Amino acid sequence: MAQIHGQVESWKRLQRELKSRGIQRFNTINEINDFLNNFRDQNETILRNHRENLKNEIRDLNQSIKRNLEQIEITQRKTQIEIEVRIDTAKINIDNLSVKENKNFIHKILNNYRLKKQKKLLDYLSSNTTLIISKATESIKKKIGKDEKQLEYLNENSEQIIRKRSQPEIQKLENIKEILEDLNLLIAGAVGESLVVKEIEKLPDDFILINDFNLRFKKPIYKIDTREKILSVQIDHLLIAKSGIYILETKNWSKKSIESPDLRSPVEQIRRTSYALYLVLSRANIKLKKHHWGKRKIPIKSIIAMINEKPREEFKYVRVKSLRELTGYISYFEPAFTESEVEQIAKYFLRIQN
Repeated sequence: MAQIHGQVESWKRLQRELKSRGIQRFNTINEINDFLNNFRDQNETILRNHRENLKNEIRDLNQSIKRNLEQIEITQRKTQIEIEVRIDTAKINIDNLSVKENKNFIHKILNNYRLKKQKKLLDYLSSNTTLIISKATESIKKKIGKDEKQLEYLNENSEQIIRKRSQPEIQKLENIKEILEDLNLLIAGAVGESLVVKEIEKLPDDFILINDFNLRFKKPIYKIDTREKILSVQIDHLLIAKSGIYILETKNWSKKSIESPDLRSPVEQIRRTSYALYLVLSRANIKLKKHHWGKRKIPIKSIIAMINEKPREEFKYVRVKSLRELTGYISYFEPAFTESEVEQIAKYFLRIQN
């Protein structure tokens, strides 16, 4: 498998853009594609989850009502027994106080007071048994009433409740989808560049790929034929191999984009980059094995990798290849360097890039 260095440029730009808009859930371009492809299913999953949650909530309410009804019966029985015990105790106290003789006047008054109090308690307990039991279960009945009211509301308005509860999550997904659609060109670029990397990975491990290779020049490079000052270069993929250096520019363009005169020519873009890279290499102190004929040249080949459509025309100095043609074309060329020379060239580029 080819050696890969760095992330693709459009993916890094996309990550920065998503982060600036508060989205950090995507770690790969495949995750974005999965999100977009399964958007409808995700909405259905949210609704299904809230439907299940509501079902569980209704089940819990029914169980709570059942437990509290059982608790009422237990409390009623317990309270009834407590009342009966208190009635029996009051009767015993009355009997004891009625037969008790008190010669002391003060004791007699206290005894009469206690007797009257026990009779009053007995009368209250005997006359208000139902009320006492009802008060003992009052708080439980209120809880049951509250649960029954909530249960009725949930059953009668279930779909409306599910939609309302799901809305914040669904709206969040809608917002993410709108942002991704707004960044469609960046995503298309990231998809295209990621596909190219996957293709290059299929090559042997003596191929070295540097993603998002870029240089800025302190002194501009002057391109004579176009009278252009080159301040910097950015290459989607710089591939170093035994057969030379490959400048790879990825375009995930539609047929309409290819035919549009308003879009900058990728051929001119890659020729500009190739010229700058040629000058950089000519000034580099890369020590290649000497040949008795003279100083060896490092060949630079320029390729535009097209992900979707591909123009029928061919162009000078630049090859336009579809994704499925890419590795076959690169593998066609005969080796010109040793493996150690490839590593030396790759280390040089990794060192000088910004």
